Amino acid sequence: MLSASTMCLLAAIAQPPDLPPFVKLYSQASTFYYKNPDPKLGPKMLTEFLKKENREHPLFTKDDHVPFLIGAQIGDMAAGHPEIVREYEKTFPDAPKIGRRMIIRALTNAGDKETAKTVGGWIKDPKYADLKPDLEVLKSHIEDPKRVHVRDVPAKTPEDLDFLWVNFMVTGEYAPISRILDVFDLPDAKDNAVLKRVARWSFGSNVQQHPRLVELVLRNKKDRPATSQKVIDETIIVPKK
Repeated sequence: MLSASTMCLLAAIAQPPDLPPFVKLYSQASTFYYKNPDPKLGPKMLTEFLKKENREHPLFTKDDHVPFLIGAQIGDMAAGHPEIVREYEKTFPDAPKIGRRMIIRALTNAGDKETAKTVGGWIKDPKYADLKPDLEVLKSHIEDPKRVHVRDVPAKTPEDLDFLWVNFMVTGEYAPISRILDVFDLPDAKDNAVLKRVARWSFGSNVQQHPRLVELVLRNKKDRPATSQKVIDETIIVPKK
């Protein structure tokens, strides 16, 4: 499976011709969003994705995890910007199903009280009957007083790691990285093997692309448990002075 975060990293380097126009247009801006944050980029990305040549590209139709990751990313871009959230909501009624599912994922991260009211209306509308379970989960999530983001809980799956990387690419913050590093401190049990392997690969890959990541990790290394410190030392080679 090619995750959206990995896809953007590869596209930033090579941009092979078989990638959809969406990737070629937004790989750099989305991968390094934290360098030049502009919430208006989210609606632009959504509009571009919904074009036929993008939404029907095999990269997006064969694996719905990738559109979900893009949805999470534009959701993180809109967090705290209600005017952008309203734009996503206005796009929902006329969007194809894949677009609606992406918007639901975006609103999971950025939705507010007004979103909950709007989603309540969608739930009652027969037009969206096929998405009713997803909409009910969304409304419940937004209204939950203990609502959490993926960066607020331990990573349990490789998909969680993808969402954490996406959040880092938007915020440039240590919090999502801390959750990824926590994976290295899990016991070396069979149930953790795949998660730890994916975390190790993605960490090594992203370290090569993001000096900001290296800076954050080294700054916080002293507060990490020994196991994740060891992985950091093996991955980030600091030149001797």
